[in-house]
Amino acid sequence: MHYLFLTPDSVGSTILQRLTTMTLYLENHKVQNTHELSTGLALRNGVAVTPNGEEPYDKISGLTYSLVQWNTKRYHQRIGKTATILHQSNPQTELVSRLAKYHMDNRKDPVNEQQDFYKFLNGHFGKIIMCVRENIFEYAMSWSIREQSGVLNVFGRRGGRGEPLHIAMNRSSKYHMGVSTKDKVSQVSEVDENFFIQKCQQYVEYTEWVENNFPNVETVSYENTIKDSDAVMQKLTGHQDTFTDKFGMSLSSILSNEYNFLRNKSEMSNDEMKSLAKYRLMCWEMIDKKIIFGVPLKNTTLTEKKNQIKNFNSCLDKFYKFAKNHNWIDQSKATYDFVNEERIC
Repeated sequence: MHYLFLTPDSVGSTILQRLTTMTLYLENHKVQNTHELSTGLALRNGVAVTPNGEEPYDKISGLTYSLVQWNTKRYHQRIGKTATILHQSNPQTELVSRLAKYHMDNRKDPVNEQQDFYKFLNGHFGKIIMCVRENIFEYAMSWSIREQSGVLNVFGRRGGRGEPLHIAMNRSSKYHMGVSTKDKVSQVSEVDENFFIQKCQQYVEYTEWVENNFPNVETVSYENTIKDSDAVMQKLTGHQDTFTDKFGMSLSSILSNEYNFLRNKSEMSNDEMKSLAKYRLMCWEMIDKKIIFGVPLKNTTLTEKKNQIKNFNSCLDKFYKFAKNHNWIDQSKATYDFVNEERIC
């Protein structure tokens, strides 16, 4: 079965793809994470992939431009061609893919081509998941900080190809977080309030886009992905206790330990350290095999955002006014820090 994750971005779709792919991989499925569909695909060894520029042009099908041009002409591939590549991909390899509304908006494809593409996706993917945020205020704030910093996601790092993780894990947390990207995020002290409201509106438009084009979706929130990860993986894949069986600890505990370790927030027991090391080694094994592309890390909590952004309260007031026009938005979630499990004001 193939999996498609719908997203407006900044709702955890990247990490949800990675965890779903890893669960299937650990359960001995043939699986490939293609990541974003709207930026084009290719066939490699009969399986749909996102080209990464490491193979000669003539060995990858489906490209209109050379790989040198891939990053500079992002939307070169017609979505009809993307659908053809998905259809031609070996069905014995399960695909875990993503479709971001903002990419589809940027492409500006003719409406009839979009509708044909959505119809194909609804038939091709066995599970279509709508990624959401319970805290829409924090979603818009995250996007606003991203807009100022230029940092899309923070990814973990390792010292060198093949370096044992137990050695790398003795290094500083800044090393792992990627000091340059983390610093760029922490240096943002104020956000554009007009952009903030724009992202709130775009989230509403995202929900309407899903409702109009994908009638049979399952909904998964970013908050549940992080805090109740094992239950989410079981719901999506049908596999239970995968990470406990493989690494000796639940996925939720591993993600929590990883977040705290990379910020020097807590001491881990030997068993916790071993479980985290095994998990990170498995991540790098899958990256080396080009099954996944990277493992994003939680960037900043809501509490950290409040302490960092000087016009935080002004944005909060604007959010409350915006939410009054959309009664399905739960305003009470705006001030709840789900990572620290506390209300910040």
